[in-house]
Amino acid sequence: MKIISLHADYIRFKPLKKALKKIEDLPEEEKSGSEVKEALVILAAVEKTDTNTAEVVKKLIENIKEIASQVKTSNIVLYPYAHLSSNLASPETAIKVLEEAEKILKKEKFSVSRAPFGYYKEFEMKVKGHPLSELSREIKVDEVKDAEEEKYDSKRLLKEISKTKLDASRLKENDHRILGQQMDLYSFNESAPGMVFWHNNGLIIRNELIGFSREIIKKEGYQEVSTPQIIDKKLWQISGHWEKYRENIFLTEYENREFAVKPMNCPGGILIFKSSPKSYRDLPLRVAEFGIVHRQELSGVLGGLFRVVQFIQDDAHVYCTEKQLESEIEKIIGLIDFFYKKFNFQYRVELSTRPEKRIGSDEIWDKAEDALKKVLDKKKIKFKINKGDGAFYGPKIDFHLKDSLNREWQCATIQLDFSMPERFELEYTDKDNKRKRPIMIHRAIYGSLERFIGILIEHYKGRLPTWLSPIQARVLNFTDRNENYARKIIKELEEKIPCLRLDYDFAKTTVQSKVKEAELMKIPYIIVVGDREEKENTLAVRIKGDRKIQSFSVGDFTEKLKKEIEERK
Repeated sequence: MKIISLHADYIRFKPLKKALKKIEDLPEEEKSGSEVKEALVILAAVEKTDTNTAEVVKKLIENIKEIASQVKTSNIVLYPYAHLSSNLASPETAIKVLEEAEKILKKEKFSVSRAPFGYYKEFEMKVKGHPLSELSREIKVDEVKDAEEEKYDSKRLLKEISKTKLDASRLKENDHRILGQQMDLYSFNESAPGMVFWHNNGLIIRNELIGFSREIIKKEGYQEVSTPQIIDKKLWQISGHWEKYRENIFLTEYENREFAVKPMNCPGGILIFKSSPKSYRDLPLRVAEFGIVHRQELSGVLGGLFRVVQFIQDDAHVYCTEKQLESEIEKIIGLIDFFYKKFNFQYRVELSTRPEKRIGSDEIWDKAEDALKKVLDKKKIKFKINKGDGAFYGPKIDFHLKDSLNREWQCATIQLDFSMPERFELEYTDKDNKRKRPIMIHRAIYGSLERFIGILIEHYKGRLPTWLSPIQARVLNFTDRNENYARKIIKELEEKIPCLRLDYDFAKTTVQSKVKEAELMKIPYIIVVGDREEKENTLAVRIKGDRKIQSFSVGDFTEKLKKEIEERK
């Protein structure tokens, strides 16, 4: 069984028409719709594997009661939501589970509403913004299996993992999933749901973004580290992630010890800090990590690069003294501004304050929130207060960038943390030889690199800046007799611009066909050479989709392209 729990200010739902032939009859008063306020909404999909319905109901009730106690509500809405699974149980089994859950919850003094089963429904909901307001879970009932050798049919298994196919019928032309396919950037496969299979072209974009970031943060005095992807569960219990996020953490065992596949990079980086004594002379210590993280998400909420299970987080953690705090936050704000201007993004800023479920004293939270507000006021940055939406360990400044389609995305974040240094007993020796606690700043600029790439592709409608483009130029010959001249041009360009990503198309087809293929790939510079260009030692160039062809001398074009790549334009 799969569920998504949503803590909502309200939910309104109304049955529209029957989706199944045999369904429950609705009382007259429910046909016009219902509204429930201050509710925990449980979107639920009962699956074929949920054969032991009594145990499934028992575990469902346990999950609902646990979440309801955390968000402090007694209003429950059970909402059948088939989209969470492609392996649905029969309608009879599903309604049995939901009816039994409703009956038990009511006995336990919950106020329960159940959305009608077997109907197409419209619904409207306003979800709260705290960290527990949106959780996805999978409810499993352990079954005893015979200890016999596993039997399988490899051909059947191959068919099952080969089912993945992009349904583009409901997607717009500039959707990153369509452009990613056209440009041969990446693909997805059911053998690894929510994880990206990077093709050569897509990996170039990812590596260029990481390379750009590495170059900039090195100048800003950052070190770079890498931490293991699988770490003992104890670390996540100390950090507080276990209590807040355990349902979204992948677990595994090794020699009778439970390990977690890391959902965040910070605890691993903290262990590096603790590996050697620190002095005030070592601070501020700026440490970056492009770490691969995994978070369990239900398959129904995955969507291209925007919502994935595995992604790279461009994390950095700054350890500093209280006197250095404001200066470090200002530097990070400047860094974020530099990056977003590079990609022509506008952005707005929010200050997210303490959530209900948090660690650390009110005194620490007061100090942390005041410090962030003071820096924003000092830099005269307009910001909105996002009450109660801070991380569980500290308040944060979030940057919401706006793309060319006028959509907003929360990517960059600066999170102030007095609590984790306390939990992990981080220390440094001050000038007076006394042991003191450093303050920890968490920051990300791209956020999820996968999601940032998806945003960039749609922001530029596939026409990425030349420095980011997987193929920066393609040479086409007009006829077979121009091939030798075309190869001479290729050699000259590669000699003068060693880092140039250049290819060619000498197929025996029309120039129009070759240009169309290059346009689908969104190649910035399409170079066509024919008899005239060969005679005059020039190039005919189509630039970034412009239908107007421009003529360049080989030298002038080389200088233009070289400058554009080197200056990352």
